[in-house]
Amino acid sequence: MASLLVPLEVLALAKAGSISRLGAFVSTRTLNLAAGIAEGLLVGPSGTAGQECISVTTAALVQASCGWTVWRPMSEDFDATHHYADNEAVAVMESGHMHVLCEGTCVADQPVYARITSDGGSNLIVGKARGDSDGGVTLTTTATVDGQYTVGLSNGVVTEYFQFTASTSTATQIVTGLVAAIDASANFAATGTTTATITAQTGKEVSIVFLQAPTNAAELLYVKTDTQKAVRVPGAFFDQSRSGAGLVEIRQAKVN
Repeated sequence: MASLLVPLEVLALAKAGSISRLGAFVSTRTLNLAAGIAEGLLVGPSGTAGQECISVTTAALVQASCGWTVWRPMSEDFDATHHYADNEAVAVMESGHMHVLCEGTCVADQPVYARITSDGGSNLIVGKARGDSDGGVTLTTTATVDGQYTVGLSNGVVTEYFQFTASTSTATQIVTGLVAAIDASANFAATGTTTATITAQTGKEVSIVFLQAPTNAAELLYVKTDTQKAVRVPGAFFDQSRSGAGLVEIRQAKVN
């Protein structure tokens, strides 16, 4: 006798937002986001603490993140678009292992970063995982004072100091000299002649932690700009390595 049960969907090996191992801690929050949100994305707190969540559009939201949205196929608020709508109850994995979509290359046991703003191209989804900060910092100066200029950089693990002694009193000479010193490092890269664009290795962010110039007046002429479009997720690491965009497993310690 033939079965009356008809499968409505053929499950893949994994789906974005699917919890991949036993022992995960899942809570529920109300979505405060008019556009809704897909499964497998990082969310941050919104409104009343512990009750609402929202997309992570700032570094502060990533650092205070609630967890990752869970795929719930049997939930009454599930629909064909595979997302939660505004004001719906969202299942959030605060700790555990989950399959998420990764924008590009990632390495097992390395930190997870979450996008906070579009890159202006194909990577548009806020809260999506990736293996680096997708950007760096820029440094400009209009200083024209001879003497030693020093920049201190951190990638979240290592801090290095770079020096250049200016002798012809032009901003271009100062920037070019610092770029050459920074680019020789194994931890950082730099380009530019009038503005230094500084990035770090894959899986690391970059921040300017120290600036010094020959005189206080010249030091005040430094201008720093953060161009990073993704932020490190506290307690999150990749469980798998992959090259190129696709599904990947992460592990997340309880973050909030």
